Amino acid sequence: MPGAGDGLTGGSEILDENLDGSGCQMNEKRWRKEPGARVEGFRDLDRSKVQAPGIARDPSGGFRLFYTGVGPGRPFPTCQGYILSAVSDDGLSFRPEPGIRLAPQPGVPHMGLRTLSPIVVPCEEGCWRMYFESRGPASLPTVICSAISTDMLHWKHEDGIRLQGFDGLGGPRYVVLPDGRARLFCCAEERGSDGERSKSVVSAVTSDGIHFELEPGYRKRDRQSENDAVGITAADVIAPVVAG
Repeated sequence: MPGAGDGLTGGSEILDENLDGSGCQMNEKRWRKEPGARVEGFRDLDRSKVQAPGIARDPSGGFRLFYTGVGPGRPFPTCQGYILSAVSDDGLSFRPEPGIRLAPQPGVPHMGLRTLSPIVVPCEEGCWRMYFESRGPASLPTVICSAISTDMLHWKHEDGIRLQGFDGLGGPRYVVLPDGRARLFCCAEERGSDGERSKSVVSAVTSDGIHFELEPGYRKRDRQSENDAVGITAADVIAPVVAG
């Protein structure tokens, strides 16, 4: 899954004449947008907006795309977004699945309004863990939380916060490291004394998927070019393919 180390990319094609044998073109610096939409909002659950996708391989074959939806079918009036899913055999044509995979929890302050930007990774216990951006009222910073599932359809919120800091963290992406640990990349919001906001990429490491240690420094600062002049909101990492 993207961000989890297999180099899959949903919705884009890499341009280069060097193929890896599967028809995928191997140059991560040149991309061409594919025609059409992978998922379009048409139901009461997602008619207003679909955003922030994360894809995972389905153990039974094909792919499952998780994304945030907004629509008149929201689970409670103040809800600003919840996580939905769609399945595909080829990574291009997706069929939305009924129901909500993960909704905000009105009784939890840091998760009372929105769940956003999911990424799903396999756990050693044979289950799946979803990391996502969690939002409450504007007075609270966004944080990274998690949920667990045995079938990718029914998810249970895990207690607590996986990662917090700065003036808010969001857009998590997860990469397994060669030493067995994992690194979570996310976007940190910072507000200057002049009221100006900055969003840059930071990272944290974990050995158990639950407890994360924020690493010092920035992986990528914003405002390095005109393309990131107003911040970075979701940074994905494609792990290198090692022969053998």
